[in-house]
Amino acid sequence: MLRITAAFILAVLAGTAAAETTDFHPIFTEWPKAKDIAAAFPKTAFEKKITGEVSLECVADLQGRLTGCKIAEETPGGYGFGEAALLLTAKDRVKTKDGAGSSIVGRPFKRDFTFLAPGDSNPDWAKKPTAEALAAAFPTAAAKKGVDGRAVLACQVTIEGYLQGCKVEAEDPEGLGFGAAALQLSPQFRMTPKIRGGKPQPGGQVTIPVDWRGFRGEAVETVGSSSLVLDPPWVSAPTAAQVRAAWPAGAKDAKSGQAALRCELASDGGLKACQTISEIPAGRGFGKAARSLVPYFKVRFTPDQAKQLKNYSVDVPFRFRDPADPDGRKLTSPRWTRTLTAEGMAEIYPKSALAAGKLTGLGVIGCTVDGRGELTDCQVKREEPAAFDFGAAAMEAAKAMAMNPWTKEGDPVDGQQINLPIRFNWQGEPPEAASAGAPATP
Repeated sequence: MLRITAAFILAVLAGTAAAETTDFHPIFTEWPKAKDIAAAFPKTAFEKKITGEVSLECVADLQGRLTGCKIAEETPGGYGFGEAALLLTAKDRVKTKDGAGSSIVGRPFKRDFTFLAPGDSNPDWAKKPTAEALAAAFPTAAAKKGVDGRAVLACQVTIEGYLQGCKVEAEDPEGLGFGAAALQLSPQFRMTPKIRGGKPQPGGQVTIPVDWRGFRGEAVETVGSSSLVLDPPWVSAPTAAQVRAAWPAGAKDAKSGQAALRCELASDGGLKACQTISEIPAGRGFGKAARSLVPYFKVRFTPDQAKQLKNYSVDVPFRFRDPADPDGRKLTSPRWTRTLTAEGMAEIYPKSALAAGKLTGLGVIGCTVDGRGELTDCQVKREEPAAFDFGAAAMEAAKAMAMNPWTKEGDPVDGQQINLPIRFNWQGEPPEAASAGAPATP
């Protein structure tokens, strides 16, 4: 019997996935003060107003001191930033156990340092969720157990100060939903962007601790019987043109804004009874603009789920950019709501490749995403090996694929470009062996 599978390698924009950061991050109890970093700043770099960034690879000893540190990355090189960072690790102390109570001694991790030249800055807080928002997001499971907790997010900061690509780095205690609750709150954060050479730049990475200690009693009163849904599978959502058209008249002096709504689900999958839970900056009309877009949203659900819709509420984030400016959206981590089945992949595996004994191949296509999250205007970018129709097979696969048309950060996806590498693998008996015996069953 033949079995065919295809493993998708998904990457956006340039066709490459972002490098994974180190998963393990210890809990620091002591670290260098601003005066320590200023004293260690390489003199020549300071005089030339050059900012330096260093990533070290370290382990912790039994006393929580950093030891065995090595320079993994140093930008720019030749100014002594790496050596300065190594000296500063003497000021660091970490907990010798992680959130689960396991020892971290001898476990490698990364320690990053930034030496900011005069006039430069890293992302900083512009807006945090309120105490009410923290209490409202308190995990139901933790509230029932009467347990406080915390979580740590790692996010990228856009040039507008939005957070994107957030991932849960740690939660304590584990398994009670504090990580998911922190992700739920991320659309309500706002930061200043990274400044280099006096100009804002995208790509600043931040680590954000979200602490619920002291919220236990209040959260029990706040958590209701309905379940909160984040990033649901939308069957429809506003387009980029509709979002631009909703730009509030009262925000003429703002270059961007954001809002978050909490809505109930209607019986047809639409949204109702929406309330503004976050608006940045306040008083400029971004909450009202978000509510004007509510009719365009509808959640995909199956008939057997219809009776349960009333038991769920949905948090919907929105990002608004000045429509007079260039489109600043970036498609970073699409969530696929529809992909080709294994049976469908078996049908499109290139026959010319099978005839030549090619049991694996790669097709890379470039497509435009439409308002439903489907792939359109696709073109073959590359195929390996060449001349065996893997590019054409990837084009066929794209017809069955769709992504969520609204991102978890609050942007529509229509009009975005994506490079999509699709890996085809033939597993099981070689085609020659199958053809010599009984008919194959896919």
